Order: sequence, then C-alpha cells, then structure tokens
Amino acid sequence: MLSCNEILHLAYLWLAEYSHKSIMLTTGFSKPTVTKFLGYFRQLVGCALDRDDMVIGGQGVIVEIDESKFGKRKYHRGHNVEGVWVIGDVERTEQRLMFAEVVERRDAHTLLEVISHHVADGSIVHTDMWGGYSRLEEALNVQHFTVNHSREFVNPDDGTHTNTIEGTWNGIKLRVAPRNRTRENMGEHLLEIIWRRKHSEDLWNSFISALGEIYIE
Repeated sequence: MLSCNEILHLAYLWLAEYSHKSIMLTTGFSKPTVTKFLGYFRQLVGCALDRDDMVIGGQGVIVEIDESKFGKRKYHRGHNVEGVWVIGDVERTEQRLMFAEVVERRDAHTLLEVISHHVADGSIVHTDMWGGYSRLEEALNVQHFTVNHSREFVNPDDGTHTNTIEGTWNGIKLRVAPRNRTRENMGEHLLEIIWRRKHSEDLWNSFISALGEIYIE
C-alpha cells in the first residue's frame, strides 16, 4: 500500500514525462505497481475532461483534420498485425488544442459524426482531398479548404496545409508505445494527451484539482 506522498511523487514524475523505467529507478517501485498507478492517473485526467474540452476551433479558427492508423507490431516481426484508426483534429493556435477519437472505420458518415461533435461552428477546416471530407461544408457550419497531397504539401493557391496535424500524429506515435496501440488502450492515452494540451500551463495544479473531484462511496 503506497502512502499519499508516494502516490503524489509518482504523479509528479508522470506529469514530468519520466519514462516508465526512469520512474521505477527513481522510486524503487516494481513495474506492476508503476504500471497500475500510471493507468489510474490516465483514467483520472480522462474523466476530468468535460464537454467543453472536447470541442475545439470556433469562428475564424483554423482546424486541421486527418485520420491515422496506429498499428501494433508483433514481437520479432516487422509487419503490422493489429491496430486502430484514429480521427484527429488540431487548432492552428499557440496552444494547439486537439481532439482525437478511436473509430471503427473512417468512412464519410463516421468523419462527419466525429467532426460535428468536436469542431465548433464557424471553424475553418483544412483537410486533404480524401472523398470522405467532400460534404463538410454542406453538412456542417464550417468553411472547408483542401490540399492535394499527391502533388504538394501546401496548396499554392491559398496556403492550405495539414502539417500541424501530421506533426501531432508523429508526437502521439512517439508517446504511445506500440504495445498500447490497441482498441482497449489507445483511447485512454489519447485522452491523456488531450488533457495535457488543455492544461499545459499548469499540469500539477490541474492534476490536483482533478484528484479533488474524485468521489468515493
């Protein structure tokens, strides 16, 4: 049984983005103990997100949207054997607020449903030219601009690009180990990243605030 101080020390190291191994070496706790508590922390901050945290963009704000496949590699072999599709969007603002959701498929219906829930009216949406995005302006209250990735990274006519969300995918793939890129685990890791972006200026006090909202019967 860990003391309150020991749990808070674990939380501090986790918030400071120490690696799993570094936390074990720093605290002397076993791998199962560290794994268990880091899982608790992810669940805690995920539950602390509310509806407003799940909506980004707004009048005149550029939101880049894309989909990415997060695969899990089988040990000792190089090909992907498991993975999940994630639809993500990120504001082109200083804070880079974002949302990302694991989905069963990335068809037009799913894209519209996710975007309608998480992108505010009046946003300026940038995507590639995949057909699933073709009805965005018709179905939602957004402006939609595209870039043809088969020809260029930036639309030479209006400057449209999705470089910010592409960079976000790279960052997520560095943070989420291949073993966790499964339907069971990916969602919690995405919510942690969303929470960290939202509270990047004061992670510790935001964590303590989330901890204080726990109700135990």
